[in-house]
Order: sequence, then structure tokens, then C-alpha cells
Amino acid sequence: MDALLIDPVLSRGCAAAVAVLLLVGGGQKLFNLPVFEAVVELYEVLPRALAPLFARVFPLLEILAGALVLLAPGAIGGAAAVAVLLLASAGILVNLLRGRRNIDCGCGGGDSHPRLSWALLGRNAVLLLAAAIAGLAVSARELVWIDYLTVVALALALLGLYAATNQLLANQPRYQALRS
Repeated sequence: MDALLIDPVLSRGCAAAVAVLLLVGGGQKLFNLPVFEAVVELYEVLPRALAPLFARVFPLLEILAGALVLLAPGAIGGAAAVAVLLLASAGILVNLLRGRRNIDCGCGGGDSHPRLSWALLGRNAVLLLAAAIAGLAVSARELVWIDYLTVVALALALLGLYAATNQLLANQPRYQALRS
């Protein structure tokens, strides 16, 4: 059976967006390492003694995965991105199943971060889908100049949707408080 081949524009657009998110997220975690360490401890998934080590290693893995998505497009980059996103999502899922929602996601980013929620896990599922698409085999068609513009437009659109989703998730507790 032939492998599933997709258009290279779709794969490259998803790869570019996922790479930016992983590189920026990993960099922000390293820049605010004490904060990320505290978030890892709050997740209570690892023994307390391992939390500082994980908080230092995970952002490096995130940056490595982002670089691989850009530099080794296809299965290797896609698999690295999927692995990092699955690891982060597993921590969220464990805490949601425990009923622990009032924890910062630790995603990196601006001043307002989403709290753990099923919607946050849904956002990560969409990121996992984009990472998987980035890892799929692409058709052999040659890209033309308009394709490169389309890749950039797709990546920017996906990044815009990610930012909008994050802002909605961060504002969700305020909205619920106003409704009460």
C-alpha cells in the first residue's frame, strides 16, 4: 500500500507554525525558568526532586523538536514535535482527571496563561494534528513562488488561531466569574 502523500504546502505550513510555537515556548520557559519550575512542581506528576531537572530538560527538548521540524522536515521532525506535545498533554490530562484545574498551563507566552481545562487539551489535540501533518510524506510536486506565499499565510493563520485560542482560554475564568 502506498504511503499517504499530502501537498507540501500543507505540510510546510503546519511545520512552520508548530516550529515557531515550540521554539518560542521553549525559549520562554528557559527565560522564566523559576516560574516554569514552580508550574512543574504544581502539576505533581513527578517526584518533587525530579521537577527541577525536568523543568530544565523539557524546554531544551521543545527547542530541539522545533528545530527538527524546520531542519528535518518529514517523519523525524513531525515525530519529535508529536512526542513533546504528547508529553505536555499527558501532564494536563493527569491533572484534569484528578480534578485539578486551577494550575497555570506552563505553556510559556505573555502575562495571561490559560488554566488547565478540557478546552486546553483540545487545543493541544489540534497542535498534535498539525505536528502529525508536518510529519507526513509529501507529494513530489515542485513548489512555485505562490506556494511559498501560501505556506507563510497558512503558518501565520495557524499562529493567529493559536494566539486567539490562548486568549479565549485565559479569559475563560473571568467570563465565568462575570456570569456568576
